[in-house]
Amino acid sequence: MTLKMALNTQHAAPTLSSKNIYLRPVIKADYSVIKVYRQDPENCRYIRPAESDTKTMAIVEQLSQPWLFSLGHWNGLAICLKDDDSLVGEIAFRIEDWESQRAELGYRLSGEVAGQGICSAAINLLIDYLFKELGFFKLVAKCDPRNIASIRVLEKSGFEKEAFFKLHYLMGDEWTDQYDYGLLFNDWIAKKPC
Repeated sequence: MTLKMALNTQHAAPTLSSKNIYLRPVIKADYSVIKVYRQDPENCRYIRPAESDTKTMAIVEQLSQPWLFSLGHWNGLAICLKDDDSLVGEIAFRIEDWESQRAELGYRLSGEVAGQGICSAAINLLIDYLFKELGFFKLVAKCDPRNIASIRVLEKSGFEKEAFFKLHYLMGDEWTDQYDYGLLFNDWIAKKPC
């Protein structure tokens, strides 16, 4: 298995679809919606402190660009509901290790739609694309152990907890623990046939 794109190249972000949701490229006009959940203290509780308007706009501008396959660069898609085309979150990935064909996933979802299976549907769409269309060998995700909802999403999608790091990162003024999760291409294919 090899990656199906070259390092430091650009790629148009795809649109991916499932029964109730679709993932589409982020546009700058999404800022007003993304700002709401990225600045909600409860939504940010286990991710990172709420962001300023300037920081949120910079993230939206980055995510609205064509995907760039360079180490550490976050590429994302907007999570939208099919019934009314409303944007309810975002999902992103970055190449963590080119030679090892490993990418890290991250996601945010508006609290208004939490617990409805939307995040699970979104992560499954992106996982399938990253493995089958781009050729990644392994996907990883990092999670605060107190973020039970995120842990459920990862485990439901087949990720396995691989590591626990005590007081591993500083979030605001609080040291927090971290779980690292991993999912291998072969395990995904065994769970979700082509």
